[in-house]
Amino acid sequence: MTLPATPEARRDALAANILPTVRIAGEDTRWTMEERLAHYKCPATSVAAIKDGRLDWAAGFGLRGLEDPRPVNADTVYMLASCSKPICAMVVLQQVERGVVDLDVDVNKYLKRWQIPQNEFTAGETVTLRRMLSHTAGLSINGWPCIPQGGTLPTIYDILEGRPPSVHPAVVVNKKPGGTHRYSGGGFLLAEMLIEDQTGRKFDELADELIFGPLGMANTTFTHPLPERLRGNVAGGHRMDGSAIPGGWLISVDKGAGGLMGSAADYAKFQIACRDAWLGKPGAILTQSLAKEMMTRQGQSSFGIGWEMIGKGDTLRFNHGGSNDGYQCETDCYLESGDGGAVMTNAVSGILLFREVLNGLAGLYDWPGYMVEPKRVKTLSEAELDRYVGTYKLVSGIELPIMNVWREGTQLFTEIPGLRVGVRRTYVDENGILFNQTTPFETHVAFGADGHADSFTVISGGTTEILRAERPR
Repeated sequence: MTLPATPEARRDALAANILPTVRIAGEDTRWTMEERLAHYKCPATSVAAIKDGRLDWAAGFGLRGLEDPRPVNADTVYMLASCSKPICAMVVLQQVERGVVDLDVDVNKYLKRWQIPQNEFTAGETVTLRRMLSHTAGLSINGWPCIPQGGTLPTIYDILEGRPPSVHPAVVVNKKPGGTHRYSGGGFLLAEMLIEDQTGRKFDELADELIFGPLGMANTTFTHPLPERLRGNVAGGHRMDGSAIPGGWLISVDKGAGGLMGSAADYAKFQIACRDAWLGKPGAILTQSLAKEMMTRQGQSSFGIGWEMIGKGDTLRFNHGGSNDGYQCETDCYLESGDGGAVMTNAVSGILLFREVLNGLAGLYDWPGYMVEPKRVKTLSEAELDRYVGTYKLVSGIELPIMNVWREGTQLFTEIPGLRVGVRRTYVDENGILFNQTTPFETHVAFGADGHADSFTVISGGTTEILRAERPR
């Protein structure tokens, strides 16, 4: 596709050319934005497109929700969930720059109000900010459920100690620090607490002062309850079936891990600011040396500091998604070209929609290495499919216990119970690699001596391992 000449034309071209997450060879499937919003029962999405390191355009598509049928726009506020984490990491790095904290010091030396319990996993390795912010600290708890407005809110101590009204166990180190990455909201919650302990300032106030204010992110906040000035333009959250969440939006007590609320246009400003710092531009919100650390994979992790790093060379991009009850978001930006985008949605089904929207952006702006090459499906017999069937233990990438693989006739299905994407029909391509049409990831399978699948390794961007499951021994 030839890139249209104006930002407005480029916006309209995206709205007419939403693409499948994974394309099948020989098919040329395209949808309009209106069609996909209706298909997924997702009332709205707001999109920001970044071109050559600048905001090219931002716009809203659809309505705020069943209970508020007004149109969304570029400044509409969504719950951004785990898209909080790169901003939390930036707050920390700004304090590193100021000499307040060090990335490689035992965090218990900084924490004043709560201490990480010591055990056999911490005997030889320490929990540090670098490890917490790259998901290699061995800390537990993927994330916490949101609380309805008017509900009983757990304190940060309730969450850390795993006591009611929090519904999850305590945050502990139950994996050796410094090893393979395992996604943990617990590390970012502790980073938030640590920064408050060391500065004597509220986390949300620091973010306002050091990031949101300087970047002109007027529609973004960590503050709860949501400030009155933002309440007039909020996209209400919706469930997978399209029904509205009572009260419009929820509350995430874990601010640094998942409490951000903001707009697509604002988040694109933050993405641009991170790349500007990486380039060493004058007036950047972080020194170039720390920005380069932020954008460098740490140890055995696919994450830098806050951002996940996907690809290499001219395909290297920094990425993060967000998943809360009622909202799904995804963001990407290429370091070399400065092209990228942010997509915010206000329904659980947005986890399926945002990838199609990003594929539409990738096709429009010719993002290198973003879209998976069209797949040729290999037809397998029931006996061949049975080699994949079983319950496998998740050993890295996410704090959930198992992955199930089964077949129904000649169709293969996979599910990680507890993961919002649900059951996925899974295909085998001509090279023996597993894929589905709801995520851009590829799964490489190793077989044991008995001919049965021994391990599944999920790869992002062709190079980065993000998840691994193994046959129980």
